[in-house]
Amino acid sequence: MPIGIVRPQKRTEQWIMASSASESATHETVATMDAGRTRQPAGAPLRVLHIFRYFRPDFTGEGLYLEKLAPLLDDLNIQADVAVECTRSPAMNRPPAGIGRASFFGLGTGRVRRVPAVMTGWFLVNAFRYDVVHFHAFVDRIFLFHLIARMSGCRIVQSATLDDGLGSVLRGYRPIYRPLLLRLFRLIDAAVAISPRLHADTRQVLPPRQTWLIPQGVNPAPDTSPADRSRWRAHWGFAADDVVLLFVGGMCARKDVTFLVENHAALRPPASGRVKLLLVGPQLEDGYLDALRRLIAASACHADIVLEGYMDDPSPAYGAADVFVFASRGEGFGNVLIEAMSWGLPVVSRRLEQVTDHIIDDGGTGFLFDTAAEYHAAATRLIADPSRRLVMGRAACQTVRQRFDLPGIAHQYAQLYRLLTGKPDA
Repeated sequence: MPIGIVRPQKRTEQWIMASSASESATHETVATMDAGRTRQPAGAPLRVLHIFRYFRPDFTGEGLYLEKLAPLLDDLNIQADVAVECTRSPAMNRPPAGIGRASFFGLGTGRVRRVPAVMTGWFLVNAFRYDVVHFHAFVDRIFLFHLIARMSGCRIVQSATLDDGLGSVLRGYRPIYRPLLLRLFRLIDAAVAISPRLHADTRQVLPPRQTWLIPQGVNPAPDTSPADRSRWRAHWGFAADDVVLLFVGGMCARKDVTFLVENHAALRPPASGRVKLLLVGPQLEDGYLDALRRLIAASACHADIVLEGYMDDPSPAYGAADVFVFASRGEGFGNVLIEAMSWGLPVVSRRLEQVTDHIIDDGGTGFLFDTAAEYHAAATRLIADPSRRLVMGRAACQTVRQRFDLPGIAHQYAQLYRLLTGKPDA
């Protein structure tokens, strides 16, 4: 494969492009971003390659989560690099903070070929540089990269983040292939699940010593003032006595944002003011936002619903809100729940067994619902009672500090990587 390389000078960032004429026609190229690293702790860093199907600018919760985790891992002398199968080269000249190198292979959103040639070649050349290869979601269905990683002397970590616990993965293959798949699972040194549901699913096929339950985490919410809150609320036209319900997340059928819109009119307003619904997040399914706009326009309370769309930093939305509402029908974890809780917001969430009920103390830090009637009752209780919102919000914030503190989660990943490689702490 003819390769053209622009080598970066020290302390600079450049693109490294590699392609062939035939591969350019199919968009299978590799673009690599290097970030000059301004500091290194004593001792050689432990190097981890994270493999994703999609990454920024394509929205994925797992990718955004690594962006938050990477600077903390860097402080622990663990260098995170990224290889991305489907996302095309982004229009930025350096990777996010904490990520040393990001390589994009540009296969696009269509059907992925079973053997992505350029990515395979790149992986054969570069895998030996890493101590650990960490697969996010089940990106390598034919185990080609798992095999290369093993032959290159890497330890292998496999994450389960939505519906990809290894038990579910096994059931997704034809019965004739499952015995082979069970043998290929032996290539995995550790499987990480982010919720008890995924953990239980993975332990159906791997022994307990190879399965880790590491929840997601968040940084503490920033300090804000009453003036900040007033400014943020004024931005969306919320009055001081309005009660603002907030949803943050991807706009798609699985998140069931339409449920929140359809049921908003049934919520009883407070003694003064109105009940507002603020919807924040990117479109994940073509046409979903247009359908949502039509639904809002047809609602009897359309003037009380604000469809903001994607915000790179949703802090103003959290700071302007009074209650967080969440109607998703399927989650691996639900990171936005703990983000909202870190801001001191009580949560009203659909009950997802071993997921949302693992995060929310029903009646303590929020409420769980199974039906529309239960949603109405729970939301109305919080709308009508500011003191209850305050007490539950404080309890929610304390829960996050105790169980979902992001620096603590980073230490758990560092412990896992070092245990697998036998490398001591820096």
